[in-house]
Amino acid sequence: MRKTIVATSLAILLAGSGAALAEPSRLTVLIGGEAYDGPPRFEVRFNDTVLGERAVASAIDTATAGRFEAASDRAAHTESFDFDIPEAVFKPDGEISIRLVNEAFGGEGSDRDRNLFLAALSVNGRAVTLSGLSTKTDAGTRDNATVGEFLLIADGTVAGIAPAPAGGWPEPQAQSVAEAPSTPKSAGPSARRIPVSASREEPVAEVAAPAPAPVTAEAELTTASIAATSPAAAGECAGTRYNVLGFRENSNDLTPGIAERLGQVLADIGERRCTVEVVGYSSNDGLHATNALFALERAQNVAAFLRQNGLEAAEVKATGGGATTAFGPRPSENRRVVITLKP
Repeated sequence: MRKTIVATSLAILLAGSGAALAEPSRLTVLIGGEAYDGPPRFEVRFNDTVLGERAVASAIDTATAGRFEAASDRAAHTESFDFDIPEAVFKPDGEISIRLVNEAFGGEGSDRDRNLFLAALSVNGRAVTLSGLSTKTDAGTRDNATVGEFLLIADGTVAGIAPAPAGGWPEPQAQSVAEAPSTPKSAGPSARRIPVSASREEPVAEVAAPAPAPVTAEAELTTASIAATSPAAAGECAGTRYNVLGFRENSNDLTPGIAERLGQVLADIGERRCTVEVVGYSSNDGLHATNALFALERAQNVAAFLRQNGLEAAEVKATGGGATTAFGPRPSENRRVVITLKP
């Protein structure tokens, strides 16, 4: 089954040679929707500060395609959105709220409605799924309405709430990426990890970095990217693809084997200035919402590593391909990142 997880503004800009990422706090929201006479829009706040408003463009059209609950592939109607949290606004104990801002309903019995379905969110790599979410109205907290592992936000009178987890949201400077093995200053590879216990991916020992192999199937992707400069000639970039395996269960860490593999990728790319597409995947085990987050963060960490260690790309695109079985029957075969060079 092909899955669509749309990730916007996912490439991580890096500067300097240190391992720390100097960037604002980053909130990633994974949310699905039902559309009626247009897609649902939602507003995100950190405490009392509005971070932005977005539309779930891939929401299922309730007038023509049915309801989210009955969809055979809910991931096709789920998107990932990034929001920056300004330094002056971020607090480790801050509360995140998400509210539907364009409610529409076709009337009793019509089955036409606009709704939101909040799957998960993460702040600076610390993820919260359904068990950490609550529902608030003006009168206070009420019981959650859920569809599978999604929190239902049915109208503008309720908000999906993510209070800070135990220990608080991590500071942005707590994020780090590994440096390439050839970099003398490296103190060992590390990267952002999403500590989500809801995933049930099977354990797998760390595997050796494989040689590049063709990808036999790819998820349909829609991405946004960061702009850059001077693309290489088409012949220098077209058709080059690298597979990066070795991700452990419930982890987005760049292990020593993965760091070694990425060092090989950087050496092979050399001075070519191509468009670089980085797509993360997870196995199909466990909840697809947390799997989608794992896929997303694996791509982000790899993109960060490549940038940190000297990649001179014309453009970098990083996105999550969601859960898949396209690469083989074993979960370990599907926990991977695919790097593709294009003109």
